Amino acid sequence: MVQSESGDEFVVLFVCTGNICRSPLAEQLLRSRTVSRSALISTSSAGTYALPGQAMTEQAAALSHRYGGDPSQHQASELTPALVKRANLVVVMSRVHRAEVVSMMPRASRKTFTLRELDRLIGTYRELEPEAWASRREASVPALDAFVRDVGAVRGFSTAAVVPTDDDIVDPYRRGQGVYDEVGSLISQSISHVAEAIISVTSSGSKTRRDELSQNDRIVQDQSRSAQQQRGER
Repeated sequence: MVQSESGDEFVVLFVCTGNICRSPLAEQLLRSRTVSRSALISTSSAGTYALPGQAMTEQAAALSHRYGGDPSQHQASELTPALVKRANLVVVMSRVHRAEVVSMMPRASRKTFTLRELDRLIGTYRELEPEAWASRREASVPALDAFVRDVGAVRGFSTAAVVPTDDDIVDPYRRGQGVYDEVGSLISQSISHVAEAIISVTSSGSKTRRDELSQNDRIVQDQSRSAQQQRGER
């Protein structure tokens, strides 16, 4: 794995194309759902063809609000090798983005996943390595780096996507509200699983783990109900 330069923080970098829809939405949702790890987790996002300084689209910003994120401070950033090198985990929105990250820094392949692939592999790791999943790890950068390595190691054992595009999240830019809604739902669901994993594997005590996961579940359920209500009102 590429040695990150994040120091005391575990840096999660989200990547899409313009950095105005998918990647900032995923970044903001992970941040809101890992508040208990805010001293440990640092999130950022960038785009492979971003126009620096752009705000999120109105639809993407509305999705962020709907699912509990805060889009108010977002400004698009361009993906650079320095950002990839600094990250402990790179989460991209499609296989094309993963290829671009890896072409920029080949050794980053081990820490780079599409969001839906990462979600899938976490489930596989939990199933194949229940004792390792349940083991108590400290809330530290090395513990999370080890978790990323463990999840990446089950790539060859994971149930393959039905079709390769199942690991992608479609770009909603300049498309209808229905596409945005579908993208928001997919990102929210996968981010919930990633956040749950981060909280779970860095909880040193079982009671703490249960309490935090229960709180996260309540937050996600409340946001899901709110999203369903908002969709029903349109």
